Amino acid sequence: MEKIVDLEFAKRLKAEGYSKPTEYYWQDKDLSFVKKGLKKTKNGDKMDHNQYDEFIYSAPTLREGVEWLHGKSIQYESSIVINLGPKNE
Repeated sequence: MEKIVDLEFAKRLKAEGYSKPTEYYWQDKDLSFVKKGLKKTKNGDKMDHNQYDEFIYSAPTLREGVEWLHGKSIQYESSIVINLGPKNE
């Protein structure tokens, strides 16, 4: 089995608009009838889980997620500061 994206990657994919059907999904909230965690659809059906509740995230394979992101213009938060001004001597 190919590696499935972790929850943080799945959240980022959802934030970027990922809508491809997947067999797996992350549930990031405990419910009275089911605990949070990685889930699999019944009978291996694929669905766009990102269209549902804010605590449900589609979980593609790592390869599928990276290929989908490839070429997209995405901004990431960073603590790195780059000063491109003139050098002070």
